[in-house]
Amino acid sequence: MRTNKRLAALALTLGLVTALVTGCRSAADAGAPIAGCAKTTNIQIATTPYQDSLIMSLGTQLGWYRQACLNVTFQNVALTTIAKIVASGHGAPVGWRTSSEINQAQHLAPDLGYLYPWDICSSCSALMARPGSGLKSYGEFAASGMSRAAAIAAVIDELHGKSIVTTLKNSRAEVIQSAIQGQGKPLDWASYVDLDPASGYTAFLAGTGDTYIAGLPQQQPLADKGYTNLLTGSELSPPPLNGFLTTKAYWTENKDALLALIRVTFMAIRYTDANREAVAKYVSQTYNKQTGSTLTVADFDRYWQKLETYPVNAGDARKLMFTPGAPAYWRAIWDEDNNYFFGTTHSIPEPAPASAFLGEEVQQAYVAKFGAGETGWWKATGSL
Repeated sequence: MRTNKRLAALALTLGLVTALVTGCRSAADAGAPIAGCAKTTNIQIATTPYQDSLIMSLGTQLGWYRQACLNVTFQNVALTTIAKIVASGHGAPVGWRTSSEINQAQHLAPDLGYLYPWDICSSCSALMARPGSGLKSYGEFAASGMSRAAAIAAVIDELHGKSIVTTLKNSRAEVIQSAIQGQGKPLDWASYVDLDPASGYTAFLAGTGDTYIAGLPQQQPLADKGYTNLLTGSELSPPPLNGFLTTKAYWTENKDALLALIRVTFMAIRYTDANREAVAKYVSQTYNKQTGSTLTVADFDRYWQKLETYPVNAGDARKLMFTPGAPAYWRAIWDEDNNYFFGTTHSIPEPAPASAFLGEEVQQAYVAKFGAGETGWWKATGSL
């Protein structure tokens, strides 16, 4: 059963999240950094440059990783290769990816586990149509007086016989195929053009397909060109969870270091909440340099704590992701991903076990070590 009520609560919860950190905090609020490191742990993270993944680099720029006795470096790779790199044991031992990556890959590498989610991608996917398509959006149907459920159903109804550019047997296709099935329609209610996200974007601009499943990097450029957002975020599916994946062995052998990595990530989120403009300028410049894109400060502001939701500490993580019925409860999302990849696409031989999600164990260990209500950040030894 779809979890629209859980997702509808996300916007209400967001107000509480962003209100927790305002103004400038002292370093003491976040607990003191370690004075002198008996050991420094090297952690390489396989990632892809995005406006959200680059939040991890604040720990490098501001000197927090070194204060946490970590030497963190980043390996920029294609999004679809991250789990393979982590599982291989010959590259980065930690990756930044959605939890559904484990649902898809765990049967190939049973030691893979999802370490900890820290980014709820609440509006990361959108079904978009080109100008003049004749397709009406959810907003148009809702403005005519339709209920939320009726407006979503009306958009799905008009997709009959239309073609959708997406990436099959992937979370990109999951959002629209789950939405179609959620309305009691068969998967062939629409047809699909199977392309990777970048190729699909180019093909859609060139005239291929009637609609396109756009991620955050594609949504704004398409909107700027007059393309219509038909359905977005929770109108399509439960929100993906972005965060860290690793192997169970690496977690077992490096618990203190990985908890410290998560701690710095929470500090980076709180710092961004209180220093939005400075972080937005840094992220947009870095992202554009690494990708050749044109992300602006305004674009970052449009994403931060709006299209994506970031817990500011372990207490927020518990409320948002680790409590049954929460806006982005991990187990509900995990089960839906299993249902799609095992039950719908038959792309995995069996559902990924819940034990491959390490987040519950990590959450308990984190709260025991650092508490649930951290605020502030350590004094910076660098700058953005």
